[in-house]
Amino acid sequence: MDLFIASNRQLPIRYYVNEAIWIRRGCLSLHQLTLPFFVEVEIKNPLHLLKITEYVQEVQKQYSYTEIQIIIKDKNILMHLQKSLPHSNANHILTIEQLIRP
Repeated sequence: MDLFIASNRQLPIRYYVNEAIWIRRGCLSLHQLTLPFFVEVEIKNPLHLLKITEYVQEVQKQYSYTEIQIIIKDKNILMHLQKSLPHSNANHILTIEQLIRP
């Protein structure tokens, strides 16, 4: 998996076939994940990272309050998402971290 998205709310499953991005239920448990619901994201084409931004914003629009944690393996994806996603506001908390290998 390229990244993990965890939340205090249920996360939808999405398959963006044209963009080669798959967001599916998480089956691995990482020690870094601190929130109960999570999905694993596989990205075959990093040119379409905007879909990840849209996905996070979609989740935030569904709920009045969310906590979202994103754990990323690739440093380039990490830098892109840090630039494109606002970290928090009054109703939504977002943390973006690099995966730490145990």
